[in-house]
Amino acid sequence: MNKKTIIYSIKSALPVMTGYIVLSIGFGLLLQGKGYGWVWAVLMSTGIYAGSMQFVTINLLSTGASIITTAIMTLMVNIRHLFYGITMLEEYSEAGWRKPYLIFSLTDETYSLICSPDLPDDINRKDYFFIVSLVNQLSWIAGSIIGSVLGKMDPVKRTR
Repeated sequence: MNKKTIIYSIKSALPVMTGYIVLSIGFGLLLQGKGYGWVWAVLMSTGIYAGSMQFVTINLLSTGASIITTAIMTLMVNIRHLFYGITMLEEYSEAGWRKPYLIFSLTDETYSLICSPDLPDDINRKDYFFIVSLVNQLSWIAGSIIGSVLGKMDPVKRTR
């Protein structure tokens, strides 16, 4: 990966990263409020990485929902990924070792970033896809950790 591609990718992803940090702080706060610590925030943001489903999962976990209910809810919330994921099959066909991660990390916002640009000639397309996907997820993970830690320090909660 060349430096120019890395910088270009991060600059392109910056608006999404900013939004993800804010939203995932909210996720971390809610998760901590239900008694699940920062480790849960990391695990969910790494393994699930579907913002809306992560928020739903907080309630599913705290109410003791069944695996079947959770699976159906996950399918219903994330079915849209199937439709726009299909459009990326050709783009990702030559992504090599990155392909499984690119498929996993394809969120609505990441999709908009990797579908829209006419990249400059000196930017490696496959590296751009990977870097944008990675920094978006890392920003979501960072925000969820921050939110969880902030939720733990909540002075109102400690005085109840």
